[in-house]
Amino acid sequence: MLGRACLQAFGPDASGCGRGDFDIADRAGVLAHLSRLSPGLIVNCAAATDVDRCELDHGYADTANAVGASHVAEAAAILGARLVHISTDFVFGGREGRPYRETDEPSPLNYYGLSKLKGERAVLAALPSALVVRASWLYGDGPGHFPARVLSWASERSEIRMAADQFGSPTFAEDLARGIRALVATGVQGVFHLAGSGCASRYDVAWETLALAKLNVTVVPVSASEFPSPAPRPANTCLDCTKAAGLGVDLPPWRDGLARYLRTSGIS
Repeated sequence: MLGRACLQAFGPDASGCGRGDFDIADRAGVLAHLSRLSPGLIVNCAAATDVDRCELDHGYADTANAVGASHVAEAAAILGARLVHISTDFVFGGREGRPYRETDEPSPLNYYGLSKLKGERAVLAALPSALVVRASWLYGDGPGHFPARVLSWASERSEIRMAADQFGSPTFAEDLARGIRALVATGVQGVFHLAGSGCASRYDVAWETLALAKLNVTVVPVSASEFPSPAPRPANTCLDCTKAAGLGVDLPPWRDGLARYLRTSGIS
């Protein structure tokens, strides 16, 4: 999803690679493949994002999110390439009650967040000049993300129940890709937050999705405790993106991104 958006954002000089090209757990294979491409810039979107599976299978989580991230960073260092590594708001525990800044101490609540934090640290250890971009509640071209699931549920029932006490910063993948390109152009290094402007609950996003899609489905606000899962979810991981905004890189409000996603998908 984000990889495709980045290919579009970076234009005809960009090339992509995926699971079929090499095994990210194979250090030598990663280096060999990237050496053939000889890139000046690498944007690593690879990740294990099934949060519940990560909680149950730490090897699955660490292979892509930590070990694989380290291999890509090591290859970038050897090749002299710039690196953008994509991370997540779930490195935070969600207890602050305000949007998280880059200077806040990570405290992941689940193993997915921990594996991504391991990846961040491995990347910056291997390549201190890397750019680490933390995103939040990503959606876009492809299945499985939250707005797509909302639409699927709405096709099956007249009422859906949504957590009104879990908050994040919904981010359209196309907006994030353009933001990444803009950050790269500034030459910055280190950790940056980049997400849709504003903060929303799962209930907010579901309600807005159905309203934009003009679907007559009732959304009932409930507590996240109604939806037990193997991996605990943080209550509030909204991201403060002031640091990026200070460089002129500011993503649109989350409602605008959602409206454009639904419009370009032919849904609204």
